[in-house]
Amino acid sequence: MTHIFSALLVATTLGTTALVTVPTTAHAKAKTTLKTFPKSIRGTWYHYEENNGYYYKSMAISSKKLTVKNYMDIFAKKQKKWTGTLHTTKNQNDVWQYGGKKSHWTSAKAVKGGYTKIVSYGMFATNGSGTYKVVHKTYKGKSVKVLYNKHIANSSGSKKLADHYYQTKAQAKYFNPVGALHK
Repeated sequence: MTHIFSALLVATTLGTTALVTVPTTAHAKAKTTLKTFPKSIRGTWYHYEENNGYYYKSMAISSKKLTVKNYMDIFAKKQKKWTGTLHTTKNQNDVWQYGGKKSHWTSAKAVKGGYTKIVSYGMFATNGSGTYKVVHKTYKGKSVKVLYNKHIANSSGSKKLADHYYQTKAQAKYFNPVGALHK
């Protein structure tokens, strides 16, 4: 009986030691967001929209700042201006920080297909967030740049409408004469 008990004790001890000394694998370093906005999306961009009247919305992107003018907030109130400063972060999805120093933060991350995902921080932030890429359209016989906002699926699985931005107000009105969001 003591031999069985001793054998059981040795087996349990060795098993526990084997579990404790399992080799660990190194994990890759976590990626952070961009330190500057890509040069391809920098500049001032315009969108023509109808929401209780027609108006132009603009988005100015510099190396480290994003300024949005005449945008609608989450409560459907027209806001005059919001400026966000680009910050690097390891978790771009941590956007629900409200108040304090993060309310005017923004982050940018390179994602698949040459897009740049911009996230504006703060509770209910709607100002400038989106997944953007510069594409070309023909305007009066010439190729012009368009800041294309990728469509995303909402919680019901249907495509959400998105704003597209143009280099001039005339282009914005030409491509969107009725002020509707793009499908």
